[in-house]
Amino acid sequence: MSSKACTCIRAFTFRDAAAQKESLSKHVHDDGDHAQSASRVYESAREIGLGARPVIAVAFCRPRGRKRGRAHLLSRCLWLSGRTAAPGNLLALFHGRFSRVLISSCHRREFDRYQLSLDQKKQMPLIVNADQPREATFDSSLEPGRTYDVLIKTVSGNVASWPTTGNVTTREPVTRKIEEEHVLLEDLFPGAGYEIKVYAISHNQWSEPHVYFQAVYPNPVRNLTISDTTNTSVILAWQPPIESLFTHYIVRYRTVESRDWVVLQAVNKTVAVVDHLQPGERYVIQVRSVSHYVESFTAEEVEQTVPPNPVRGIAPILDSQNITFEWPRPEGRIDLYTIIWWNDATPDRKKSKEIPGTQATEGIERKLTILIGELRPGELYHFKVYTTAHEVNSKDVELSSRTMPVITSDITIVNQLETRSFTIRYTPTPRSVATFDTYRFMLSDPSIPVKEKSAVDDDRKIIFNGLVPGRLYNITAWTVSGGVTSQPLIRQDRLYPEPVSNINASYISDTEITLSWKKPNGDYDSFEVQYLRDNELFTNSTKQDSITITRLRPHRNYTFTVLTRAGSTRKSKPVSAAFTTSESTPGKVDEFEPIEIKPNQVTFRWSLPPDEQNGVLLGFNIKYGIKDTTPTNVRHFEPDELLGVIPNLIPGKTYSFQIEATTKIGSGRIKYWEGTMPVWSPPRPSSQVFPTEVSRTSTTIRIRYRKNYFSNQNGQVVGYTIVVAEDDTKNSEGLELPAWQDVQSYSFWPPYQITEMYYPFNKTSVEDFDIGIEEDCDTHVGYCNGPLKPGTTYRVKIRAYTARTKFADTYFSHPITTDSESGNVGLAVAIPVLLLVLIVVMIMIIRRRRACGFTKRAPDPGSDMHSLPDSIIETSRPVKLQDFVAHYRFMSADSEYHFSEEYEALSHVGCDLQRNAAYMSVNRPKNRFTNILPYDHSRFKLQPTDDEEGSDYINANYVPGYNSPREFIVSQGPLLSTRDDFWRMCWESNSRAIVMLTRCIEKGREKCDHYWPYNTQPVRYGDIQVTILNESRFPDWTISEFRVCKGDVCRVVRHFHFTTWPDFGVPDPPQTLVRFVRAFRERVGPDQKPIVVHCSAGVGRSGTFIALDRILFSIRTSDYVDIFGIVYEMRRERVSMVQTEQQYICIHQCLLAVLEGRENEHPVHEIHDNQGYEDDEGIVESGM
Repeated sequence: MSSKACTCIRAFTFRDAAAQKESLSKHVHDDGDHAQSASRVYESAREIGLGARPVIAVAFCRPRGRKRGRAHLLSRCLWLSGRTAAPGNLLALFHGRFSRVLISSCHRREFDRYQLSLDQKKQMPLIVNADQPREATFDSSLEPGRTYDVLIKTVSGNVASWPTTGNVTTREPVTRKIEEEHVLLEDLFPGAGYEIKVYAISHNQWSEPHVYFQAVYPNPVRNLTISDTTNTSVILAWQPPIESLFTHYIVRYRTVESRDWVVLQAVNKTVAVVDHLQPGERYVIQVRSVSHYVESFTAEEVEQTVPPNPVRGIAPILDSQNITFEWPRPEGRIDLYTIIWWNDATPDRKKSKEIPGTQATEGIERKLTILIGELRPGELYHFKVYTTAHEVNSKDVELSSRTMPVITSDITIVNQLETRSFTIRYTPTPRSVATFDTYRFMLSDPSIPVKEKSAVDDDRKIIFNGLVPGRLYNITAWTVSGGVTSQPLIRQDRLYPEPVSNINASYISDTEITLSWKKPNGDYDSFEVQYLRDNELFTNSTKQDSITITRLRPHRNYTFTVLTRAGSTRKSKPVSAAFTTSESTPGKVDEFEPIEIKPNQVTFRWSLPPDEQNGVLLGFNIKYGIKDTTPTNVRHFEPDELLGVIPNLIPGKTYSFQIEATTKIGSGRIKYWEGTMPVWSPPRPSSQVFPTEVSRTSTTIRIRYRKNYFSNQNGQVVGYTIVVAEDDTKNSEGLELPAWQDVQSYSFWPPYQITEMYYPFNKTSVEDFDIGIEEDCDTHVGYCNGPLKPGTTYRVKIRAYTARTKFADTYFSHPITTDSESGNVGLAVAIPVLLLVLIVVMIMIIRRRRACGFTKRAPDPGSDMHSLPDSIIETSRPVKLQDFVAHYRFMSADSEYHFSEEYEALSHVGCDLQRNAAYMSVNRPKNRFTNILPYDHSRFKLQPTDDEEGSDYINANYVPGYNSPREFIVSQGPLLSTRDDFWRMCWESNSRAIVMLTRCIEKGREKCDHYWPYNTQPVRYGDIQVTILNESRFPDWTISEFRVCKGDVCRVVRHFHFTTWPDFGVPDPPQTLVRFVRAFRERVGPDQKPIVVHCSAGVGRSGTFIALDRILFSIRTSDYVDIFGIVYEMRRERVSMVQTEQQYICIHQCLLAVLEGRENEHPVHEIHDNQGYEDDEGIVESGM
């Protein structure tokens, strides 16, 4: 065939006229001819009404090399709808090359299926089940214009009926010749598929055809409706298109805000389910019919809002006036949450709350939290919750919930040494503040039944019996409304444990006793064994049923008291038993000291305290001897002898003495004394002993004296000298006497010494000495034995020495007169006598004048130090830090004697200060102790209330610290009646820290009221509300934070509670107190003042704490410390600050530990309680 086929052909399906020209222009080749062809196609289609019904437009190009003007042949190989009635009940429709057979009816339905076949062997029979639509299509191997016979049988099992037959003739193809390059095909059947062949014709020669298959738009579906809707799906229903072929349906949907469509899988039924939708979204849904992949020109469309998800998993969180709801955010769109509520009392007064859907969520579960407030405690409320999206509401969720009632009762636990029961008393909670039915009480032991009381029951007492002695119980109280309980009100108390029984001593020695006893029933932590030793109360603890008490005194009767201890406060009734230790050797003799020491004997005094005898005393033995030799001399004294003389000692020798007491067991420890025997002046000889004259000349005298003139009783005589006097009335007893040269100016020579000390009795016992034999005394240095005056009367005495300064003289000898040379002897005698008389008279006058001029008035015995001003009284005793260690050792020596002396010097401080306010009758009950009263000048004054007398009074004083003269407010431990005033003081002083140095109960006595809440529930003290925010426990102290509010103003106050100060004495080791002060100052700066400090009386422990705080500040910048001055200054502001000597010593011990770097050490000591140093004891309680 010489003609060429078309090289391109396209079919266009137009949905509307507006898109025709644009689509044709887009798909036709871009050349002039083609553009004109597309334009002509568009114009022809517009002229014949294209768009009013489905059409197929075909455009194709002319064969290459062909001339214009030749005709083209278009063969339209398709058939319009044709109908041929078949015999019986058969209707067949034929379109193109396929045939669809419709079975109109069948009179009997007792069969399984239809079997259809054509009268040609190439066609396989078709099977249609009886319950399927009665349709069948033959779409292969059919020829146009031919008549076919159709046979239909019903089949049941393997048995077929007689056939029904009919015949159908297929349509002839339509052929159209055109000279244009486009053609408009009309009157096509909707949804039908057509095969189009285009031939090029030249000179009646046909080219090979260009074949193209195209389906016509099927008619749209009808009556699209929504039959059902859920939160995630929509069920659609529609009617099939009329007079149209179609193969299936296409369903599309999108949200109204989106442009992207979601297409479902092909649908063959007139019902479809669109699922997996987002709840709360509004969707646009389209349904189109489809034939041969061509969708209907128009779509049936509907808009539908999917209901939003309802709220699920609502969890109410109850409070007394609020209910907080939590739920996970529902999936999908939520524009609004709505909550409506009401209660049974006012069902017509409903309230509502709307929450935007954009409310913030929390956590992985995206939970919402909604608070419904201003509700009445204990009331039952009903709630309805729903969500809204696009003005469509979800299903309602209804629930009921009751607010928690409140409990404002005050619970008191009455425990009068009971071991097996609790009695609880409570005040009513007003019905005006909450709705509730009953009070509920429960112990922490689940085996104890819960007890309830009606809200209207006037008997407000609950008794729990059958409890375990010594057990710590949590007592919890609630109000209950409809099964909903209030916040618990918790109190804690411990039953008293039962006492032990059958105390026995399984072992007794001189220093140890092993005790055992029978354990009590119930709970207990330990056993406490108390006993007195040396008037000190000792307490030992053990967890066993036996204990060995050591360090006892021998031969003593001890009474042991055993208490069962449960917790830190509960002790059982005491059970006591007495036992005596065995006899032993005595203790060390006390006060072994000489009361009189002579050169050759010592008189000792000693004592042995009764508690050191350790048995039946047999006596005392004193052993002695010269030092560094073995004592060989022993003197025995009877038990009742406490004085003894040791004779026959050698003067000047050093002796060692040791004394020991003895019992039948043996001798005790030795007490030593060592001393050197004194050397005294020799005993003065009697008046009958004096030197005698042997011979004389005019200038010399020979005298004689003997060795035995002087005794060696007071020491060995080591030398002698001679004293000569012309005038023996002058004093001659001095150590230094004039020499011969010194008396030459006197008319009557006074006593003078003629020689240095010498010893003449080495080989003889008699000494003859010549006086006046030396001639050159004028040039001699020292004593000189110069010549005597002739015819002059002299007296002579001998001086003996036991030491250079120890001497004794004989009496003067009888007068000895030298021989005369010449002259008037009478005149020589008269002149000295007259001079002597004058001298005596003058001496008497001078002495009388001196006696009158220097007479002193005796001091007034009634005067004392109290009346002296501070400028006279010692107020400061600073010590350099570098010398403090040595100072402490000095003060500690001799049983801390110097500490006692220094502390005693502080006893008068403050005695002159006034305390008038404390003595007012209205204020006396406010004092815990009658003798610890605040000074007027420094007392803290509360703001007066209503001009009430005494309303400004509280037992507290300002006390200076290192940083400010009013850094501290020191107060007594609050009484139950003054704790409101205590909180007023804290508030009005703007204090942010409280230091508490006592436990509330010590030794079974109240030391301080528990003035803060027991738990985290707020408590009001007057018009001040206190709430515990947190609490941190340490081994020796507890630190808490309180929120303190008055009206709308709130503050945070720290509470530092030192919990291990022993009942007696001071912290052991003292480093514990240092660490507590350090911990306090880490949290409270020097600018946070004033600081409230209290113990029980507010003087002893409080003063110790403040003094240590000041010292730790001062040693940072100063090289000395003045503990005495600090205590003195504090006592001028508050009475008895640093109350005991042991506390005063403790301050020194704390500083010593800091200076030696031991403040973080933890030495282990036996805890002992010293009755003599008991803190706050000895203070008289007011009894109010």
